[in-house]
Amino acid sequence: QALRQLLFLINGTTLNCLLLRKDTCSWSCGIQLRYNISQVEQWLRAQGLQQSGACEVLEPLVQAAQLLQVKKVTEEDAGALCSLCTVLTPQQVVKILRAYTPAAGLEERVSPRFISSVERRLQDQYGEGPGQLLVDTSHLFPVHLPFAASPLHLDELHIPETLNLAFLGRL
Repeated sequence: QALRQLLFLINGTTLNCLLLRKDTCSWSCGIQLRYNISQVEQWLRAQGLQQSGACEVLEPLVQAAQLLQVKKVTEEDAGALCSLCTVLTPQQVVKILRAYTPAAGLEERVSPRFISSVERRLQDQYGEGPGQLLVDTSHLFPVHLPFAASPLHLDELHIPETLNLAFLGRL
């Protein structure tokens, strides 16, 4: 549970940085993110923690890294991109596309026509509901403590006098 909370904080902080800093929205940054996330996922599998919910917490960052790596030119690319980004909000997807910085001489800037096509598809897919741009990193997951019933019955308990709990009485 603590690991899940820690990975949520890392995910939220990294995604917020990606959304707020234009210099991080590039193909090479997407490659770095995806490699680092795969290392964390591999470690979780090696430790037997893949069922802890920690991998699901990293999913928005995985999709953001994939978004930075996919081709962003044709209408087919827009459809593939929309089917890829299921956890990110439409506002986050559009913000990353607008901030995307192409590699010098290797790619072209993402066209406004492509961005509006993606935005239109995402609105059709998810509706016009209010979306959240930044991740709330102060969110805390509830702590689940397993309950194990005691084999002792309450009437069998003896409370020592040294605990000074004379105010407790049997009913």
